[in-house]
Amino acid sequence: RRLRLLMNDELFTRGPRGMMPTPRAHEVARRLHVLLPQLADVINPSDFDPELSERVFAIACVPYLSTMLVPRLAADLAVSAPHANLDIRLLYSSVVDDLDSGRLDVALGNFRRIPPRLITEELLRDDYVWVMRVGNPAAGRKPTLEMLSTVPHVDLLIDGAVVNPIDSYDVRQGLERLVIQNSMAATEEAFGDAGLRREVRYHAPDSIAALAIVARTDAACLVPVSIARMFERNFDLVLFEPPYAATALNIQMLYHQEYGARPAVSWLLDRIRAALPDKAG
Repeated sequence: RRLRLLMNDELFTRGPRGMMPTPRAHEVARRLHVLLPQLADVINPSDFDPELSERVFAIACVPYLSTMLVPRLAADLAVSAPHANLDIRLLYSSVVDDLDSGRLDVALGNFRRIPPRLITEELLRDDYVWVMRVGNPAAGRKPTLEMLSTVPHVDLLIDGAVVNPIDSYDVRQGLERLVIQNSMAATEEAFGDAGLRREVRYHAPDSIAALAIVARTDAACLVPVSIARMFERNFDLVLFEPPYAATALNIQMLYHQEYGARPAVSWLLDRIRAALPDKAG
C-alpha cells in the first residue's frame, strides 16, 4: 500500500492468472535492475568481486568506440566478470546528471571544459585517412587535393543534422563536449587555400555507414584509420593519408571523482584501458 501511494499506481492488478504487474511496475523493475547493484556499491563498496558481480556497467561513448573498443571490452568482461552486464549508450547531452547520480559509470568522447568534480583522462589518438573502394577509377591516381576534388564525398550527420565543417562543441551543465571531431575544419581550409571545392553527395550517421557507401559507389570519405583498417578487407578499400595536415582524433575517458574511486568503477576503468588497441592510428 505504501509503494502504491508513493508511486501513484496500483503496481499489481488481479487477473485470470493471479496478480499481474502494471506497465508502471515493469518500468520500476527495469530501472531497479540497474540501480540496485549501484546502490550496493555505495553501501558495501569494498565487497566488489568481478567473478561474482551481477552489476550493470553503464558506458556512454561516441559511435566510433562502439565498434573499435566496445566489442573488445565485452569479450574481456565475458571472461573476467561473466555475470555482469554492459549497458552501452551513444554519448548524450545529459551525461553530467547521470555521472553525478551514478546511473552512468563513464563517458568516452572528446571533452574540453569539465566540472571540477569530474575527471578526464586521455585514452587514445587516432589519425584520419581518406578511403575509396579498390574499383574507384580515381583510386589509382596520386592522392592529391585535385584528385579528391574530382570525386564525390561522404560527410557525417550528427543528431540528424549535417555537421558543420568546423568542429562543433556542445556545452551543457558545465561540460563542453565535442559533438563530432572529423578533421573537416582542416579539410575545408586545405581545399579553400587550393581554390578547390568538395562535392558532398552523401551523408552518413557514422563512419561505418560512410564506409559502406564508399564500398558501393565512387565516393571517398575521411574516417579514423583504426575503423578503416577494420573494414579494409571486407569492403575492399584503398586507404591513403590526407594530402594536407589533418587533425587527429582525440578520445578521453570521463568519470566522477567519487564513483571512480570505488572498486567496481575503478575496476571498469582498468578494463577499458586494457581493451584499447595496442596502437591506434
